[in-house]
Amino acid sequence: MTKRNKKKFFLTTIFILFSVAVFPNSPDLKGPLTANPKSVLMVGNSFLYFNNGMHNPVRNLIKADPSFQEDYQYRKITISGGSLTWHNIKSYITNPFMGSFTFDKDNNLVKQEKKQFDLAIMHDCSRCPITEGTKPMFHKVIDVHAKTLKKADIEPALLMTWAYKNKSSMTKRLAKEYIDAANRNNILVIPVGLAFAKVNKDFPDIDLYTKDKRHPSRAGTYLGACVIFSSLYKKSPEGNTFFFGLDAQEAKILQRAAWQITSNFYNGK
Repeated sequence: MTKRNKKKFFLTTIFILFSVAVFPNSPDLKGPLTANPKSVLMVGNSFLYFNNGMHNPVRNLIKADPSFQEDYQYRKITISGGSLTWHNIKSYITNPFMGSFTFDKDNNLVKQEKKQFDLAIMHDCSRCPITEGTKPMFHKVIDVHAKTLKKADIEPALLMTWAYKNKSSMTKRLAKEYIDAANRNNILVIPVGLAFAKVNKDFPDIDLYTKDKRHPSRAGTYLGACVIFSSLYKKSPEGNTFFFGLDAQEAKILQRAAWQITSNFYNGK
């Protein structure tokens, strides 16, 4: 081996070791197995219901995009401070009354045909995947819920949550556990936590958190929605005119960050 080749080999080895150290694992599944999911269930806790829910901006991003012509339904079921161990997924997907009615703008009862969910997105409590006393249960409940959903022909997916504002070290640890759980069950993981980390680093003036430094601000909820949109539909939210009441420039930054993170995450960059 020549001196030049030795140097090249050494630098390549260092790069590989660095990459493994920084990114200990990567997702096996690069997109949903269900093409264009139209009926989506979101299961979690207050991270999902702040700002009137993360499901609403996802649905509004779809409505604002002319390439989506059909009706898309998003529904969330959340428990304040809850863990996935508190959720009875089987009851949610077998309840015959789930989604069977609504009320119109004039408060009239409107009956609806119950639709089978195409896909269900789940996340656990903010520290459950990385706390020694709850980590084993996190992995066990993901296995159980994933099996239940697959048996009902509903695709499971995981929403990777984010680090607290003052605990950035949580990001890598959460990412590892969510990716491990997803790969073990051959299901999709949606990298919302990585998008939070990117915006926190590159755009510190955009505050993604409420005063408690944990729950999402309006910008945080919008960023999460953009990542979900990008992950499920393999489409950039850039250029979308739905801004969730945010300043247009700020919303465009979040749209771009969401697309960059999802593209890099699923392409192994």
